Amino acid sequence: MKFFSKSFIYLILLFSGLFIQSCSEKDPVSDTDPDISSNSPNIIVIIADDMGWDVFGDYPGVTGTKATTPTINSLASEGLTFTNYWVNPVCAPTRAAMLTGKYGFRTGVGGVQTPQEVNLSNSETIIQNYINSNTSNEYATALIGKWHLSSSDQLTAPENFGIDYFSGILGGTLSDYYNWTQTKSGSQQTITTYATTQFVNESITWIQDQTKPFFLWLAFNAPHTPFHRPPLDLITDQALSSNQATINANPSPYFRAAIEAMDKEISRLLSSLSDAQRENTIIIFMSDNGTPLQVSQAPFRANGTKGKLFQGGINMPLIVSGKGISRTNTTETALVQGPDLFATLADIAGTGTTEYQDGITFKPLFSDANAAKRTYIYSEQFGSTSPINDGYTLRDDLYKLIHLENGNEYLFKVSTDPFEQTNLLESTLSAEAQEHLDQLRQYKTEL
Repeated sequence: MKFFSKSFIYLILLFSGLFIQSCSEKDPVSDTDPDISSNSPNIIVIIADDMGWDVFGDYPGVTGTKATTPTINSLASEGLTFTNYWVNPVCAPTRAAMLTGKYGFRTGVGGVQTPQEVNLSNSETIIQNYINSNTSNEYATALIGKWHLSSSDQLTAPENFGIDYFSGILGGTLSDYYNWTQTKSGSQQTITTYATTQFVNESITWIQDQTKPFFLWLAFNAPHTPFHRPPLDLITDQALSSNQATINANPSPYFRAAIEAMDKEISRLLSSLSDAQRENTIIIFMSDNGTPLQVSQAPFRANGTKGKLFQGGINMPLIVSGKGISRTNTTETALVQGPDLFATLADIAGTGTTEYQDGITFKPLFSDANAAKRTYIYSEQFGSTSPINDGYTLRDDLYKLIHLENGNEYLFKVSTDPFEQTNLLESTLSAEAQEHLDQLRQYKTEL
C-alpha cells in the first residue's frame, strides 16, 4: 500500500507537470490564418488626392456642395476627426514628409516632382522600413496607388525604400482613369480597369495573401485630374455625361463623383476584411493637399487652395478610426502636421517611438482629450512650378504667419478668422498679435 501510494503520487506529479507544460505553451498560429498571427494592429492608411474641406465633411463654416461619402462619414462617426491637420500645398512634399517624418527642407522635396527635379533620396528611412527594423520585421507592407517620389523609369523605387510590395503609378497623375500604365513587380502594363477600382482590387488581393499583421498604404489618384465620369455603378447621379467637353465645361459634379466612387470602393475594401481583421485594424484617412482652384468652393480664400500656403491648400481632413480609438464621433482641434504621421504610425506599431525627426505622435489623443498637444505646426513650399507661391507658414493655437519668398507676409488670427479674410499686418497690431507674431518668428529660427 505504501508502494502504491508513492507510485500513484509519482504518476500524478508526472502528468501534472506535462499538463502544466502544455498549458504554458501557446498553440502555434496557423500560417494560413491572418487574423490571429499577432496582437499588433493592422494598419490601413488611405490618401485622397486633391480633396479639401470645401468638398468633404462637416467643417465649421463650410456650406458648399459636398460629395456623397457615407463610408468616410461612418469612419468619422466611429472615430476621431482632426480639423487642424496641416500638409504641404502639393502632393509630393506631403507624401515625403509623412513617409520620412521630416520637413521638406531636410529631404529636398518641396514642390511637385518631375524626372528633372530632386526626388526622395534612397538614403531616407521611410516609415514602413522603420517599423520593421524596430519590430523584428513584424509587418507585411504594401504601397498601392500613387508614389510620386521617384523618376518614372525607377520601376522598383518603392521596394528599394523597403516596401514589400508596390502596385500603382510612379508619377503624379493619370492621363486617363480608364487607360493607364500600372507598375508592379518591376514591370509595367496597360490597365483598362477604372483606376480607383483597380487599386482596391490590388489591395484586397494583397491583404488576403498575408499571414501576419499588414500595413497597407493606399494612395488613390482620385479625385485628382483628369476630370471624368466614374463607372455608373459607383455614383448616384446617373445623368452625368461621359462627353469630355461637357465635363470640362462644368467639372465640379464630376470631381465630387470621383470622390463618391472612391468612397464606395473604400467600402468594398473594408467589407473584404474578416470580422477579426476589422476589429484588429486601425484606419487613417486623409487628403494630401487642397482642392484645385477650378473646382474649389467658398468660403476659403480666393485663389488660396491647392498649391498655396493658405488654409484651403494645407488644412486637410484627417480621420482615425478602428482599433484603439475610444474617442468616437469626436472632433479634435489639436495641431497636427504631416511629419507627425511617421511618429504616430511608429507608436501604433509598438516600436516605442513617440518622437522622430520633425514629428510627434498624436496617438495619445485617440483615447485622451487632455493628452499633450503641439505648440505649433509648420508647412512650406519651394522649387514649385509657380515660385510666386513658394515660402513657409507656421501657426500656433491662435495665429498663423505666412512668409512668401517674394517678400509678402500675412498674419491671420485663424482661431476666429479660419478663412483668412483679414491680414493683420495691414494695420497696427494689437499687443496680443505682436506677441504671437514674435513667437512664430522664433519658432522658425528653431527648426
